[in-house]
Amino acid sequence: MIYFCAQKNRRVLVLQSPRLNGIDYLEVVGNTPCGQQLALTFLKDARGLQFTPGNFTVTGGTPIEVVSVTPANAATPFVILVNLNRTGDFSTYTLTLVAGPGITDPPDGLDPQLVSVSFSFKAGCPTPADCVPDDCCPTPRRSAPEINYLAKDYDGFRQVMLDRMAVLTPSWTETHAADLGIALVETLAYAADHLSYQQDAVSTEAYIGTARSRISLRRHARLVDYQIGEGSNARTLVFINTAADNLKVPAGVLFYVRVPGLAAIAKAGDPVAQQLAKSTNPTFASLRSVTLFTEQNSIDFYTWGDTNCCLPPGATEATLVGNLTTLKPGDLLIFEEVLGPGTGNAADANPANRWAVVLTSVKITDHKSRPLVDPLNSQPITQISWSADDALPFPLCLSSTAKAGPGSVPVFNVSVAHGNIVPADQGVWITSEALGEVPAAPPLPIASSGCTCGTETTVTEPIPRYYPKLANSPLTFAVPFPGTTSATAFLTPDTTQAAAQISVTSNDGFKWSPQRDLLSSNDTDHAFVPEIENDGAVFLRFGDGKFGAAPDPGVSFFATYRVGNGMRGNIGRDSLAHIVVPQNFLPPLAGISAIRNPLAATGGVDRENMEHIVQYAPFSYETQKRCVTEADYGQAAAQATAIREARGTLRWTGSWYTAFVSIDPVATITTQLVDDTTNRLNLLRMMGTDLAVEGAVIVGLQISMEICVDPEHFQGDVYHALIKVFVTGNQCNGQSGLLNAANFTFGQTVYASPLIAAAQAVEGVLAATLITFARMDNLEADGVAKGYLTMGRLEIPRCDNDPNHLDHGIFVLQTDGGK
Repeated sequence: MIYFCAQKNRRVLVLQSPRLNGIDYLEVVGNTPCGQQLALTFLKDARGLQFTPGNFTVTGGTPIEVVSVTPANAATPFVILVNLNRTGDFSTYTLTLVAGPGITDPPDGLDPQLVSVSFSFKAGCPTPADCVPDDCCPTPRRSAPEINYLAKDYDGFRQVMLDRMAVLTPSWTETHAADLGIALVETLAYAADHLSYQQDAVSTEAYIGTARSRISLRRHARLVDYQIGEGSNARTLVFINTAADNLKVPAGVLFYVRVPGLAAIAKAGDPVAQQLAKSTNPTFASLRSVTLFTEQNSIDFYTWGDTNCCLPPGATEATLVGNLTTLKPGDLLIFEEVLGPGTGNAADANPANRWAVVLTSVKITDHKSRPLVDPLNSQPITQISWSADDALPFPLCLSSTAKAGPGSVPVFNVSVAHGNIVPADQGVWITSEALGEVPAAPPLPIASSGCTCGTETTVTEPIPRYYPKLANSPLTFAVPFPGTTSATAFLTPDTTQAAAQISVTSNDGFKWSPQRDLLSSNDTDHAFVPEIENDGAVFLRFGDGKFGAAPDPGVSFFATYRVGNGMRGNIGRDSLAHIVVPQNFLPPLAGISAIRNPLAATGGVDRENMEHIVQYAPFSYETQKRCVTEADYGQAAAQATAIREARGTLRWTGSWYTAFVSIDPVATITTQLVDDTTNRLNLLRMMGTDLAVEGAVIVGLQISMEICVDPEHFQGDVYHALIKVFVTGNQCNGQSGLLNAANFTFGQTVYASPLIAAAQAVEGVLAATLITFARMDNLEADGVAKGYLTMGRLEIPRCDNDPNHLDHGIFVLQTDGGK
């Protein structure tokens, strides 16, 4: 970081250091006033410093190169001469000493703060003296014409000009439409009418409440630091069923929504591909290449000889049938229910029971490198696992028992796994679309200095207006795709990070990149801003030479961009049915038998509409960026994903207030979590207020319940059914357990009635009675009699029933009756 300091003590400190040297000052020397030799004076003796041209960089203005270096000698022990290939212009240049070409670090022995110096080649150049001002004659004064400010249309301007002509030339009598004077007046009135419309448009677009252009609203919103949403394209996972092994499908192949009567596979340019390209349905393109294998078309789960099996919610591992040598970590799999568990019919399969995972581990051998098998029957198997981010959210049935007539039959392979999965997103590339040529700049206006001065000065050259429009829309905005580490993260992207999928090149050799705005661009940055109108039309705004480089007149531009965006791309599952491969796709098309998207496309978001911008942009700056009240501290702390809830408390600690923040973590409280929360809140706390982050006060509950079991039910079955309800995690159906820690919060009053109601709702329970219902830190408080237990403001009730942490609550069931 470069600092500007009022008192520069660094030079004195370096002079006192026996190990460091540095630049004192620089002079431009040479045979001419604007020379091409730099005298570099160091703080200390520089005869021990050995530099080559590669140790110097000179930046700023016209590029300059160092051609040679003259080292210090006995006559000038502190001075090194740097010889340049040319002198510089009027720009400010910076000379920097570096360790070598391409290295930003300074040479050894030189202070990092004193290896760079700014200078000007023209500081000593001659300059002309001020001339004696001439006494210019004054401009003759003329009476100003009377202006009718109510004239705003063609007829009004025409009448004003005719009235003025009557004053200036009373003898002018031309009134016929074909007369030259009338023709000129009407031409000027026509031009004035257009200018008047532009003036009205400018005043209309000048305010966010009256603007009729979405581009105007976009610019108004940026003034209050509000970035409008341009939407995002949709994304999905495509399953390719292959009939050949080791079939390589490149990135960029196109997938189309089903069109009845057309083949599933085609090559680019074929009649089928041309007909698919005319479809108005969303089109998707693969994001990476994939190698297909027949063994991954449909993979069965291995249940170790058991029946009625399922993968429970939260599962992150499974066993597959066979040694699947083609699977590897990083591959995508989709689990799909293909048979109805109750009937065994494919038509009864639940299409909602589909889930995608990214494999983190694939095991096909044991620790002795032997193929992995079931030791009971030598059945080859493969063990896979995936990350917790892709944990199964619902129970996935693997095998079941279906009723068939009076009996029942086992159903195997209710669900299978599909490999050969390709991530794809919405959009079609349009390449090298000509945007036209930058027009010539308007002629330079000349300002005369007066009647006798005899001098003329020219104003700054105006920038030509170049505001091209893309021929196709909507422009694609996509979240960057670094790779798939989690299928869930891929299918639920942060659409606020979506970037425009467009690049522009010019025939002068430059590549221009899209930006959200040009405020941070300098005059050498080749950047532009895509601006989208309310009808989806896309205009490209380039820099003005200060904020972003300005296009040069006569330069032609070409755009390569994608088309396809918004919620329209969120197609349903099994909508994609066609694939178009490149012409150089070598394997026969028969190698791909079918394609589909087992999961619906997600992530498509429409661009923000004008009404939403008008309603939200003016209030975007009203963001709480300082913690003032107790509630502010709690809300700010709870913004972290690792914290379930937080509560702040302001306490007087003797000489000032301290904000104590009690946090309830999602997992367990750690020193790292406390430190991270403290550092984050320190940026928001008020001056004069200390900060202390602590864990919430956990109050364990002791709950014991007596259950009377119906005589027609087994006591053990009822007990297990109750335990499934009173769990601290999730129930088998995916719902939160009654004693889940997520169900409790700060200061919550815990009532007895929901516990009794939940127990009595279990089949086989005749009656449920609370025996003990109390706080573990105050067993004398009889919650059974009152029917509830109260907590303090910073206390969180818990009943984890964990033998390793009995202080976090105990739950006991006593059953009686039944069989």
